[in-house]
Amino acid sequence: MSKQQHKLGSKPHRRELREQTKALGFPEERICAAVAEALERTCHMRPRQAWRLACELALDEAADRYNTVVDDCRSRMRGSRIWDYEQWPRRGVRPTVNVLRSLAEVYGTTWVTLVDVEDLQHMPEEERELYHRRAAAGGEEPRDAAPRADPAPRQAQTPEQEHAPAQRYARAPVRSSPPADVWTPASEPAPTQEADTATGHSCRETAQSAENALGLARFLATTNVDEVSLAQLEAELLSISRACLHASPYPLFLQLTTLHEHIAELLRGHQRPTQTRTLHALVAKCSSLMAWVCDDLGDATAARDHAWAAWRCAGHAEHGDAQRWVRVVRSRLAFASGDFVESAQLANGGTPHSGSDGIESHLLLRRARAWARAGQDGQAREELSAWREAKARQADLGASNGIIQLQAAQEQYFVGAALLDIEDVNQALEALHLALDLFEETPVHRRSYVEHSLSRIDAAKALLTLGAADEAGKVIDPVFGLRPERRVQAILSSLDEFRALVDRRPPSGPRLVRELGVRIEEFSCQSITRTLSPCA
Repeated sequence: MSKQQHKLGSKPHRRELREQTKALGFPEERICAAVAEALERTCHMRPRQAWRLACELALDEAADRYNTVVDDCRSRMRGSRIWDYEQWPRRGVRPTVNVLRSLAEVYGTTWVTLVDVEDLQHMPEEERELYHRRAAAGGEEPRDAAPRADPAPRQAQTPEQEHAPAQRYARAPVRSSPPADVWTPASEPAPTQEADTATGHSCRETAQSAENALGLARFLATTNVDEVSLAQLEAELLSISRACLHASPYPLFLQLTTLHEHIAELLRGHQRPTQTRTLHALVAKCSSLMAWVCDDLGDATAARDHAWAAWRCAGHAEHGDAQRWVRVVRSRLAFASGDFVESAQLANGGTPHSGSDGIESHLLLRRARAWARAGQDGQAREELSAWREAKARQADLGASNGIIQLQAAQEQYFVGAALLDIEDVNQALEALHLALDLFEETPVHRRSYVEHSLSRIDAAKALLTLGAADEAGKVIDPVFGLRPERRVQAILSSLDEFRALVDRRPPSGPRLVRELGVRIEEFSCQSITRTLSPCA
């Protein structure tokens, strides 16, 4: 039997690397370094990300340990900033030498191991020189060196300034005269003549300062949006979110791209602070939907980038609703990549009042599904119980938020899928049959074809496990009628799992079941994901 091939960089792959290094006789203190080197080499990871994953730390866990090391109440590290440091210099934020030293202490290494050639090409000259001195000394700090000093003196900065990226948004080209929506102070008064009295000189200065103050006040009152425009943007976003239930992903991706560019253009102008916060929340939700759709189209890298952008924008807005949208999407992406514990953790952290809008129910069910797939049966059952309690308290939600707020049929699918993963097959089949009945009762223009198909596939898995092969074939058969543009990645992945279950059946199994493998392969090669990236 051939050895199972894990996805490069995934947790199972890292576990395998760790076991290999132990088998090769590496001492315990060298295993993380060996795993990090392997991740850099085989997965082309940047060194800071490779070391974090080699230490099996999530972004937020790394940030917590960083805060323990630095112990600076003025500037708390966040997981999003750890990610920024890992992405530099391609994007993100340049880590200072002090930051690298603290990260090295978290990971149990020296800061020179967290730097590669690409970093050196973009480092300031004095930091490169410091790097080479440290590397020549084996990464150790000289005894006479100040242990935490920056390589060159600079003006004092606040913690936010030190960690701020160079630009917040793309800037317009430099113009000889300021645009209308940019405030500039009035020109300074001409030098006074010696004959001017002190009183006259003072009057001109005070008048000038008053003119500048009034100009600034007028500028702050100007805005390129109004409440009606913001409401229209919100309505358009929710309309696309609802369309994600029943429409093909690629046209939605084009609509979201246009909407995202429009919101970004508004943010480059001037608004009142509350309006800017609303736009940040809207662009976070828009990026969340783009991540969702990119994942449906099979582009996991683009999906992660959009999710990361959404997380940052929601953080800028400090908007609880937008942050929970992002948690739903990031949990989904982590689950799809096979990191089930991370998926469960990302689905945690909803605000205490969030149960009233349906998003908390979604997060609870994603946690239950992730813990079940991770083999944590007890935690999965606890989350299902918490979901039932939250559901009992939940009032009528009215209009749906689309894919972020689950329908009753989708909820039953998640319940059935979680129960199937913890091998409670009969209860799972009961929930999945209920989901299928609810989907049939839902109008087509509101029905989620993705979870509808997944419910059929999981019901077929349960039936096959119980030995009802013919019935399994009948339940799954309608899935193969999906149009190619709706054959999204989640459905393909679930079909692959079903095919693996079919392959484990003895050769004497029913002919219908044996032929399913061929049908699944044909179905996959004609999907939208393969159209964008043709199968070999």
